[in-house]
Amino acid sequence: MAHKITFRERGQGPILILLHGFGGSVHHWESCAEELSKHYRVVVPNLSHLFMSTDRIFFTVQVETIAHFIRSNFPGQKVHIAGLSFGAALTWALSRQHPGLIEKIILINPVVTDPISNFTLPELRYFFVMPMSSRAIYVLLSTPIGKSFLKRAAMIFRDERSGGVGRLDALQGRRLLFVSHLIYNFAWMLRREDWSYWKDKLSLTNFPCLMIFDREDLLFTKDVYLKFAQELKAEKVVELTGAGHLAIKSRPETISKAIHEYLSNVVEKAA
Repeated sequence: MAHKITFRERGQGPILILLHGFGGSVHHWESCAEELSKHYRVVVPNLSHLFMSTDRIFFTVQVETIAHFIRSNFPGQKVHIAGLSFGAALTWALSRQHPGLIEKIILINPVVTDPISNFTLPELRYFFVMPMSSRAIYVLLSTPIGKSFLKRAAMIFRDERSGGVGRLDALQGRRLLFVSHLIYNFAWMLRREDWSYWKDKLSLTNFPCLMIFDREDLLFTKDVYLKFAQELKAEKVVELTGAGHLAIKSRPETISKAIHEYLSNVVEKAA
């Protein structure tokens, strides 16, 4: 619980927390946050220090850290949470561990349970299955094989559809070292989590949920997303085409509209 989480907020109304993905940024939510702040008190935590901590943190502990963040900053209040990718995984896990803190959840291209075996690209499965040190990953990424992997990874995790793509395969020095550490932390955490626990948790519980995914996302296939939506017992599923993994950057208007329509319908039913 020592990992302090800073956050940005704007707007008034029901609290809506937006969680970015592993290695992502609060800036990914910027356009969505601006639009959604017309209707909600939008809170965007910066999770970078949590994800990239030198003392690596288990997924389950990260979930508890987010729960502590909510209790500390919004005591006695229930919140809505929307998460992208790994932020979405924290979101669905929070809804099962601490349902009393949350009203509704929205998941955009969520990381599913047992993610490594479900990755679409074999290169991803290789990098995340092999128990390598951060330094070993750095050396491997410096080779032609590693550069090919980075080029493929950029197709998934960089926001090329909104003009922000960088040449991951051209990185060197400290920047490449940072990416190596990022991969190491993420792989370490994914390999050590008891995903069967979370599968059981999902099968035995239910929570109001909107799930949004892109059919052409390269992280997981459409079939994997649809199966996960069934496991979640999602109230509503929205399928996109051509938005990619960072749909909140490439299609902010679509995502914001889907979130508001879902949450406003809930409010009307409650009233």
